[in-house]
Amino acid sequence: MRKTLHFAGLILPLIIACAATVSEPPEENEADLRLNLPPYQGEKMTVAVIDLANRTDFDDPRIGQGVSRMLITALVNSGRFSVVERDEKVLSKLIDEQKLGMTGAVTSETAAEAGKLLGARAVVVGEVSEFGIRKTGAFVGAGGTRTITTRVVIDARLVDAETAEVLAGETGVGTSRTRTSGVALTFEFGTEGFDETTIGIAARRAVNRVAEKFARTAEKIGTTQ
Repeated sequence: MRKTLHFAGLILPLIIACAATVSEPPEENEADLRLNLPPYQGEKMTVAVIDLANRTDFDDPRIGQGVSRMLITALVNSGRFSVVERDEKVLSKLIDEQKLGMTGAVTSETAAEAGKLLGARAVVVGEVSEFGIRKTGAFVGAGGTRTITTRVVIDARLVDAETAEVLAGETGVGTSRTRTSGVALTFEFGTEGFDETTIGIAARRAVNRVAEKFARTAEKIGTTQ
């Protein structure tokens, strides 16, 4: 049974305990929070990004939507892509015709059709397959610490809008850890502070791995055109 996350507006609070907390920021290498790509001056590939399907234990589509927006930012920051604006009417029509609202599945052929309608050279589709938190350690009275480990996994594909060929596929895995000496820790997905949480850092790492693979693919295509 999939779990449900409760929202307040556009915020996705992921509450894993309840009471006062003093948490330490992750003491990890932040180099992989930035895209590992050389400068690029070539032609940009025009792409559309369809919201990633949510395949996690948390039953809410905003996980896929939020990670998709992070991926759009990473693709633009890579300097290899121009991302077309979403046309909700076009996407809604496509979803209705393909009955994607029931299955959440997006085939290469459906992605290609969306790309043509949106005027994109290629389309990014996929799913968030993991969005999890693991707690280790224990609290003893007012003392003790607990380690919070988060893991985000994204499976994404770059599909040619003309041929429906999968130009690139990548599984992006991101993890992060932090320690807390309190009992409550809330992640607010969709807010500015989200990027600084362990789940936000894990998501950013996963997204960057996908964006880097797609960027290298776009470079190769650009040099052969």
